[in-house]
Order: sequence, then structure tokens, then C-alpha cells
Amino acid sequence: MARLLYEIQDGIAWIRFNKPEILNAFDAEEIRRLVDVLREASADDRVRVIIISSVGDAFCAGDDLKVAMAEYPLVRSGEIHPVLDIIEDITENLQEIPRIIRRAPKVVIAAVRGYAVGGGFEVAIDCDLIVAAENAVFGFPESNAGMTITGGATKLLPMIVGLNRARELMLTGEFIDAGEGYRIGLVNRLVPLGEEEAEALRLAQVILSRAPLSVMHHKRMVTQSVEADFEGALNLEKQTIATLIYTEDYGEALAAFAEKRKPDFRGR
Repeated sequence: MARLLYEIQDGIAWIRFNKPEILNAFDAEEIRRLVDVLREASADDRVRVIIISSVGDAFCAGDDLKVAMAEYPLVRSGEIHPVLDIIEDITENLQEIPRIIRRAPKVVIAAVRGYAVGGGFEVAIDCDLIVAAENAVFGFPESNAGMTITGGATKLLPMIVGLNRARELMLTGEFIDAGEGYRIGLVNRLVPLGEEEAEALRLAQVILSRAPLSVMHHKRMVTQSVEADFEGALNLEKQTIATLIYTEDYGEALAAFAEKRKPDFRGR
């Protein structure tokens, strides 16, 4: 059985965690597969939006600790086992996910139900938008497991919810529900359980209706601006506008406005 499902429908790439029996926890092989699929979707000209979702009651419970304990114990017959290699493998791939998403010219949406904790929380934070069912739960158990977080969360979470709230979530390891996530700006859309994929699809369809180059450049500008100084952000905005003004999509938008019709964007 495929542990990660992947399909493309009408310009949208759907990636779904598929280990519902263990709350979609992953091992090293599965997180490598997620990286490969994200790369594939990011490079596919048929895809303009990527939705990461799940099968079952949870989004993703992070590392499969039972696999780690059974297959990679720290001590075997009195000798230290090279568990560090496995940990480094998982860490490097978790860190590759935000690199791919931030560089991708596609919008990435997380559709979350149930637990999104540990590495699952990191994957959700890496996405451009989060749609959450009312039963979603977010948090980092690492501080209670002798570990620290990765996946770019130490950089991204403070930018999303503020430094002090990010510190609290990381230091205490306490979980928050979807309602609190929505209140602090972590969650973009809060919906009843069972409607999270439909709402992610609705958002994707809105994005698909917009000028492709405009969407792509807005994502690029936001990503780069939060890492630049203010003048750098202003210059990036000016350079992008100067580029887009010569595109066919901009001309089509002006013509559609004048003719009082819906624009037919072609991404040129």
C-alpha cells in the first residue's frame, strides 16, 4: 500500500499522508518520498497549486517513534548503533521541505484534521496557507521527548504567530486547538470537520482564477521580503511591477475591466 498518495486534478496536485493506523506518522523513507513528490509537483507545468492533506483521522503525528525504537536502538549488545545517521537523514529531509515550498512557483496549502504535531506541525507551518478542521490540534512534543524542532519552524513560526507565542509553543510543548490557532493567525481558514479539503480546494480554485504570474510573483516577493530589509523589499516590489506591466496577463486584466467581463489569464 502506498504510504503517500499523489495525484493531479485540474491544475491541483494532491499529496496525502496515508498511514491512518498510526496517525500518519512517518519514517525516514516516507519523508524522503514526500520531498521527492514535492519536487515533482513544483516542477510540473500542469500544477499551479499543491494541497497537502491526509487519509484518516489525523494530518500527521510526526516521526514514527515505534519504528525508531524497534529498528534503530541506541544500544545493541553494548555497542552504540549509528542512529545519528537516521536522525540526520530525517532532519535533512524535513529541512528540505520548506526550501522546496518557499522556492516553488506554486501555492502550497495544508488541509489539516486531527493531530498535526512534531514533524507534522512543521510540514503545516512550511505551507503557504493552512486550512484546519475544528478538531485540528497543533503542537511540538519535542521538549518532552529530549529533542528539538526543525523544518524551519524556529524561523517561520515566530513570523506567523509572533516571537513570544512561538517561544511558548516550543518551550512548553503544550498543544493548541484549531480555534486558538485561528485566533493567533496560524490558521487561515477554520471549518467544520470533514470540510477541510473542500475549503482547501475552494481556495485553490480562487488562486487558479487569478493571473498566474501575479500569484507567482506575490509569493516570491513575500518570501524574499520577510528575509530582506525594508528598502530591499521596496526595490523588489518595484522590480516586479516593472516586469509584470509588460505581460499579456496585465493587458488582459485591463481589457477585461474595460469590457466588464471575467479575464482569461494565460500566464504570459
